[in-house]
Amino acid sequence: MVALVSMKNIGKEMERKLKSIDINSAEELVDIGTKKLSFV
Repeated sequence: MVALVSMKNIGKEMERKLKSIDINSAEELVDIGTKKLSFV
């Protein structure tokens, strides 16, 4: 499992927001894709 903060443009605050909606790894974020992730 790759940490979210290891990705480009993902800092601690964005990591906190992603984890609040149950996205806990870079792989999960890539699987979901940016079009479905328009909350931020």
